[in-house]
Amino acid sequence: MSGDRFTPDEALQEIGRMDRQVRRSARGPGRAYLLVGLATMVYWPVMFLGGGVWPLVGALGWVVLTITLCVYWAALRVHDRLLKRVRKPVEAAYVVTMALPFVYGVWLMPSTLTVGSAAVLLALSVLAGLPLVYGAFLLMRDSPAGAPLTRDR
Repeated sequence: MSGDRFTPDEALQEIGRMDRQVRRSARGPGRAYLLVGLATMVYWPVMFLGGGVWPLVGALGWVVLTITLCVYWAALRVHDRLLKRVRKPVEAAYVVTMALPFVYGVWLMPSTLTVGSAAVLLALSVLAGLPLVYGAFLLMRDSPAGAPLTRDR
């Protein structure tokens, strides 16, 4: 490249390089979404089906995960358009779906555990984690926006 003066092709290559560099910054939040989404799928069964010390271990693990993620999100300097577009609807859906296994486990699950009630709790736990797993997929996949720019675009 020739200093401050770019040919049109060089300018498009530089724009594509910068776009890919910024796009890579959304992979960290994508990994965080994936981690929390999968942890959610495990958390609710541990809390409601685990016996003995397991609910305490699950609660302490969740507190550590929450604190770690709060520090991580505060330190992020991500300015990715995709993250800004994905974040609000994914997190809103997560809040709503997180309430489902909680409500079921606290008020609706029968006191005598059956295979059916455990299956419902497991299904709701998986459903609770799906918005973040989907958000992680959106942030971490190779998207057309990450492809090199061409004159057609």
